[in-house]
Amino acid sequence: MCQLGWAEGGQAWSWRRGLFVWEEELVGELILLLHRVALQVDKEDRWLWNLETSHVYSVRSAYKLLTIQPPIDSVVSASSLWNKDIPLKVVLFAWRLSRDRLSTKNNLISRGVISTDARLCVAGCGSEETSDHLLLHCNIFGTIWHYIYRWLNFSSVSPCDVGDHFIQFTALGGLAKTRHSILQVLWFATSWEIWKERNNRIFTGKQCSILQVVDKIKSLSFMWLKAKFPSLHLNYHGWWLSPFTILGIG
Repeated sequence: MCQLGWAEGGQAWSWRRGLFVWEEELVGELILLLHRVALQVDKEDRWLWNLETSHVYSVRSAYKLLTIQPPIDSVVSASSLWNKDIPLKVVLFAWRLSRDRLSTKNNLISRGVISTDARLCVAGCGSEETSDHLLLHCNIFGTIWHYIYRWLNFSSVSPCDVGDHFIQFTALGGLAKTRHSILQVLWFATSWEIWKERNNRIFTGKQCSILQVVDKIKSLSFMWLKAKFPSLHLNYHGWWLSPFTILGIG
């Protein structure tokens, strides 16, 4: 592999298939990590354990690391996130989001990929970018949910973290459990479009207005639900004006 060339554009970076969106993000992280590595020809490779000042592995430090991690049961379960009518890449995105595994700036800083100088949210709100901030509390991106609530004719106070928000949103209005999947589709579409807008601003320097992002959410959710309920007489105009009415649950 070394002979193929590890430099950007080298054959080592040629893939047998096109990468998924979430894979492209991981490759980007890998490249940033590799750029920080300075190889020394006169020294042999060796393992270092950064949780001990001696850099020697210890069971005590490993146990401490494992016990301070939030248990899986404290976040949204994988089964509740699974929705066969949602593209797999979006389901995987939601799973990573619920476990704080996205490439947010605070996560990249904790991994040593970027410096703390780059910690601020791309929206320009002045706050550090975390998953909860980006999706819920940012005074730019977070307002998208207010437009979605207004569109659905609901009012709600958002929880502090993404996992609780997913649970609350999918039970809005006390709808029957059989209708929760519809709200799941809307939650997936909203979170996905917020993340895409964030990435566009970082990687392409282009940005949409908040109302344009809301329009994308309406279009995307309509497309997913149209495929999910082919027997329903869904029409774009009716969906745009009153989504629950057009679904017969308003």
